[in-house]
Amino acid sequence: MPFKILVVDDEELALSTAKLVLEQEPDFEVHTASSAAGAIRLVQASPFAYAVILLDLMMPEKDGAATAQELLSINPHLIIAINSGDYSRDALKKCFASGVLDFIEKDTDPEELKAKIKSFCKKFEETAQTFIRPTPSENENLIQSLGMIGRSQSLVEIAKLIRQAAPTDCTILIHGESGTGKELVARAIHNLSSRSKRPFIPVNVAAIPENLLESDLFGHERGAFTGADRQKIGKFKVADGGTLFLDEIGDMKPELQAKLLRVLQEGEISPVGSVGSQKVNVRIVAASHVDLEKAVTQGRFREDLFYRLNVLKVSIPPLRDRPEDIQPLVAHFQKIYGGEKKTILMKTIRYLERYSWRGNIRELENEMEKLMTIVPTNRIEPTHLSSKFFEEHTAPKLSHFDCTYDEFVSLLEEHEKQYIINNLSKSSSLREAAKHRMKAPLGTIYGRMKKLGIKGGESNEEINQ
Repeated sequence: MPFKILVVDDEELALSTAKLVLEQEPDFEVHTASSAAGAIRLVQASPFAYAVILLDLMMPEKDGAATAQELLSINPHLIIAINSGDYSRDALKKCFASGVLDFIEKDTDPEELKAKIKSFCKKFEETAQTFIRPTPSENENLIQSLGMIGRSQSLVEIAKLIRQAAPTDCTILIHGESGTGKELVARAIHNLSSRSKRPFIPVNVAAIPENLLESDLFGHERGAFTGADRQKIGKFKVADGGTLFLDEIGDMKPELQAKLLRVLQEGEISPVGSVGSQKVNVRIVAASHVDLEKAVTQGRFREDLFYRLNVLKVSIPPLRDRPEDIQPLVAHFQKIYGGEKKTILMKTIRYLERYSWRGNIRELENEMEKLMTIVPTNRIEPTHLSSKFFEEHTAPKLSHFDCTYDEFVSLLEEHEKQYIINNLSKSSSLREAAKHRMKAPLGTIYGRMKKLGIKGGESNEEINQ
């Protein structure tokens, strides 16, 4: 998405000139305000929308320095630069005392102006508060309307499919790895259906002991088996008129598969110990992390039941295949676990986006809960992440990097920093780490440590001995 730049100036010519220059950059989306009051209203309405604010110093009702102070009281993370023809010492002192990042002369060369704004945008990207997102796009609104979080095209397609299928009564099979949000999709289907006012009953087939699953689903009569001292209503009867979500249905034993098939065909259940049957009106949404089609060919799942369940299939890709969903999910969990005041650097997000996430969204939620709870500072950096994010098997291939050259260099430096820190932690001294673990000249490693901001190690005098 383009960076939103807000230009504030009471002179129409200056305003239109700045807008004309900056709009030459495709990465800039330029907004304008012709007064301090106008700028304040815009920022109050969207405190985190603007990457950079370019303020005129001399404005009639309120000057740029005073305006900057008020804007920073709304959002202290704003990146503000004063733009003025008065670059006297007093003007500069007044500006920087207000908390602005920089002072730009009004006669600055257009190319230099664009370069400065680009550098400010880069700073914004590195330090942006991730729990605040820009106004959602139409696709994001579609995803959010179903109770899901993300912006990937795969989620958009799933959301569209759900909206089409939910009003019907067809049986739906959801396929996806553990932790991808299969129950969330099932709930969205139920909530958009004509059954939404009736029960939604989730059952994790894999979590219920085999000898109890039949009774749990279909119920039992009193005395049906040892310990059955009272009648029990099964989940099918509880869900009557609503939706029954059968998660991990691939773990269901063949005998129960046959009984489930009868329910789908006849709309009837037979409680354990009963000689009769009961009519039920239940929509089935099933889910599995295993490939049921493959399970059919292997004889582990009934073919006739598979085709009954697979009227419509919804496949949820793993989180590692939709990294664009990481940032909105991070923002979501950051808010849930009380991290509104914490800043997650964009380079930290980049590590999260490149991780394999074997546990999918559930694993990401656990990581976010830990970061929000344990990290004592309000600035979440890559070094606060678990060591698994820096292990060799999780590192992406360089050919897969989709980033600018500056981002590429920054990422390499982060890897180098972790490499040096890890080797130092396993050695009694820098000298030992350089000689025996990294097998590099001591001066070289010490120089890299200084450049990367790694504290500790021998002094220059000790190195030169």
